[in-house]
Amino acid sequence: MPIERSLAAVVARRLERPIQWLLNRPPLRAWLRQRALRAWRDASPLLILCHGNVNRSAFAAALAGARGRSGASSAGFYPHEGRSSPEATVACAARYGADLSAHRSRRIEREELRSAEAIFVFDLENVARVAALDPPALVRTHLLGTLDDDPGVLIADPHGRGSEALEETLARIARAVEHGDSSRSV
Repeated sequence: MPIERSLAAVVARRLERPIQWLLNRPPLRAWLRQRALRAWRDASPLLILCHGNVNRSAFAAALAGARGRSGASSAGFYPHEGRSSPEATVACAARYGADLSAHRSRRIEREELRSAEAIFVFDLENVARVAALDPPALVRTHLLGTLDDDPGVLIADPHGRGSEALEETLARIARAVEHGDSSRSV
């Protein structure tokens, strides 16, 4: 069964609200944040994944690279590769110093998951897809939204949700990357 239709992804979508609530409980949230900050600080290279690899993961990897984090790469689970980021995403990303003009989406391969020191994702569907593709990779998988203190650890896909959702999503990703980067200087 294709990962896009996996039962785990369907279940993740349905359980998103209660799991988001659970993940935001202070002791668990603090533990997730420390774990993610340590991985962001110590792992090289970073692998950043989202569904389509044209918005969230592309932006996070490009921003990390623009801020001096060499080797950050991105990929997605969507079956079609070579898609460019939407013009609105390219323009919004440029305001943060991230150049997505030459970005082309690519699909994650199992071997890349197996060799990644740290994997960052945005939502429970991404976690479910990692689990479906390579279950042992879950121990190295982190939610990017846990890097900072913003409420909510999940960062929703802005694709098709309008410019306001895109702006909010990229701003949130930028804050998370900034917090991750500030942990590297400690």
